[in-house]
Amino acid sequence: MRHLACALVAACGPPHDLPDAPPCAPPSLAQTWLPGMVADVIGRLAQAPRYTTAERATAASYLEGELTQLGWQPQVQAYATGTDVYAVIPGATAQQIVIGAHYDTVMDSPGGDDNASGVATVLAVARLLRQAPCRDPSVTVALFDQEEEGELGSRAFAAMLAGSDVLAVHTVDQVGWDADGDHRFELELPTAALAQEYAAAAAIVGVPLTSTTTANSDHQSFRDAGFAAVGLTEEFVEGDTTPYRHTPQDTAATVDTPYAVLAAQLLAQVVLAETIVATPGS
Repeated sequence: MRHLACALVAACGPPHDLPDAPPCAPPSLAQTWLPGMVADVIGRLAQAPRYTTAERATAASYLEGELTQLGWQPQVQAYATGTDVYAVIPGATAQQIVIGAHYDTVMDSPGGDDNASGVATVLAVARLLRQAPCRDPSVTVALFDQEEEGELGSRAFAAMLAGSDVLAVHTVDQVGWDADGDHRFELELPTAALAQEYAAAAAIVGVPLTSTTTANSDHQSFRDAGFAAVGLTEEFVEGDTTPYRHTPQDTAATVDTPYAVLAAQLLAQVVLAETIVATPGS
């Protein structure tokens, strides 16, 4: 299957900006474009709240454009009260991995940390996967609506996936605050296997981890639907978390971009390991 995946290079995205490296070599996590992209997505999303129907529609349109620019075909899932935006990055098998983040906010908050930081992390991984054409599972990149109103978007998305061969779901919510500078992240309700995967990735990226039992974000929607899922966040339980959450002060200026970049690198390393990025002949 790995050789078949390598044969899919032409179908996995546009050829421009691919590195001069063996076609199936794992990409470096230290991409020069990464900090700028993370800052740009956070800055654009956090220009205004994403609470009303009109505000969320504007954000959804922006996200469709971002996925298009990355070379992935955007799709929308419209449910009763909102819209999820997603793209499927093809692999060689029917199995898939899901990475996602919610894009909505509460009223009057621009949501720089909550959750433009998570959206930027997920989109950065989607861009990095352009440089990793050898994939066994596909990767579904999902941006959820209405997390702030009871995880409505992710619950609708999880229901759509019912019966699918999903290996793992990774959701990202608030990865833009690190006041004590320790670079620590929390894993919310990881399965034992996912905790091991993140520990291995954290050793490569060079960040510490803590596991918690937090269940009040999008990862729980997928756990309730029977999927192996985990949430990635800043130190919400330990208290090193933004004091501006759900306020007008949650702006792009308060987001620690280098910390969000570390989140993108951590998630990317996990996803690369799960999708079995291989070298020819392995």
